[in-house]
Amino acid sequence: MKRWATAAVLVASVLGAQVARAQAIQNVVLRNSFNPIGAGARGLGMGGAFIAVADDGTASSFNPAGLAQLRRTEFAAVGFTDRLNSTVVVPTTGAEQQSFGSHVRHERPDFFGLSLPFDVGGHNLTVQISYQRAVDLFGQGRATVQDTIALADLDPDLKGTGDVIADIVPTQSGAFQTASLSAGYQVTSRLALGASVNYWFAHWTAKGQNTFRLRVRPTGSSRTVEVPLVTTNFLQEQKVRGLNVNAGFLLKYTRLSVGGVVRLPYAGDYNLTEGDSQVAFDQGQAEPARPIDFDVKTRLHWPLSAGVGVALRPLRGLTLAGDFTQSHWSRTSIDDVPAGALLTPEKRDANGNPEDSFTNRNFFDLLPSSETGTSDTSQWRAGGEYLVTFIPKVVVPLRGGLFRDRSPVSDLASNEGRRIKGWTAGTGLNFAHVVLDVAFERRESEGVVSLRLRAGQPVNLASAPHETVREDRVVASLIYRFADNDPLKRALRYLFVGPEEKEKP
Repeated sequence: MKRWATAAVLVASVLGAQVARAQAIQNVVLRNSFNPIGAGARGLGMGGAFIAVADDGTASSFNPAGLAQLRRTEFAAVGFTDRLNSTVVVPTTGAEQQSFGSHVRHERPDFFGLSLPFDVGGHNLTVQISYQRAVDLFGQGRATVQDTIALADLDPDLKGTGDVIADIVPTQSGAFQTASLSAGYQVTSRLALGASVNYWFAHWTAKGQNTFRLRVRPTGSSRTVEVPLVTTNFLQEQKVRGLNVNAGFLLKYTRLSVGGVVRLPYAGDYNLTEGDSQVAFDQGQAEPARPIDFDVKTRLHWPLSAGVGVALRPLRGLTLAGDFTQSHWSRTSIDDVPAGALLTPEKRDANGNPEDSFTNRNFFDLLPSSETGTSDTSQWRAGGEYLVTFIPKVVVPLRGGLFRDRSPVSDLASNEGRRIKGWTAGTGLNFAHVVLDVAFERRESEGVVSLRLRAGQPVNLASAPHETVREDRVVASLIYRFADNDPLKRALRYLFVGPEEKEKP
């Protein structure tokens, strides 16, 4: 038994620093959930294809140029509830398989906005102040991998093989949020331009456990012996502050609209407070816990994204829309990450002592920026809306849509993000002053979720776990439209245009 415990210590010394601290949390919790699109049940109900429509109080989150279409002051409020279900099946060396299920749910406000339209020189100008939960970072996951190694590779005196097993079980909560000032201006009867200035403030926390152990079968024994090697409990708190600009256009004809939006990159202040505790085992006995603490202040780089959309109105009350969006997630990076922070590998000198080292790393996989496996993504969305008017003074919309996306988070076995497919449906009640909308979205994906045991070693597909994820989201929106000549609208016109001229007798 002592001989196998010695082997465990040897494995820990060779592999432990890389295994126990080498897996980016985003690779585990955000494979299916990373979904930064506009807010609102109407747009989501149409599959999220809203860039060329964008004609309600949530317009700025899709295309700020769409605000120019508003003619009355509007207040919009949006909220959601989200349920994430995942199943991970882990192959083992025997005939049996291990299966782990996870079911988590959360609810949050998603958007608030106040839009004020007024006339400037015969052209409509709409100004909006808004809040949006732009990127939800909520998630929970599990990654497990088992690999067989020859013990002689570690110590020539050892015979046989051993199974190296690594697990990471993280949870994460928080979001990237924005406070925005937006404007849309009707340049001509067909062309509208818009822009928004967005103050980004993000706060999220990740916590969980990372374990590393060795399973062996001693010579002449039919039973296996499992020896713990390293256990790491981690707690990471991260914050970002930054400023960026979005710009858009909307070209509208009788039966056709074309829109486009570009979200400019920004570099924001990034703060990390991390408190980890690592326990190593010697002959199966836990040694005193070693604290691993970091307090980092640096910069995070958020990338450019852009989208175009087309909307058709072939029949009265019917709108068909499609959007295409490109996002450069490979350029999302954190400057000067210290070695060992965020579960990255520690750098050690020839005597095994920790050594200071700082590297620019990709936000998702935490590999050096020049070596990242994170890919840029393309997203297709299509949907439609049909307005039913069989109830007097009430419009009932019927909506549906489809989308295809790819996660920026790479599966380690394929080195590309998994495909995500989904569909949406929605309806509502549209009164003269109040609009109530609700939408349902389902997102599904499947793929390999694994850990890389040693730097430069390919993932063993035969032992890589397979994950199936289903995410259901329900979004509800409330929009209140003020009267045509409300006090806010009059005050804004007075401030920027001047007093209204009285009609001459």
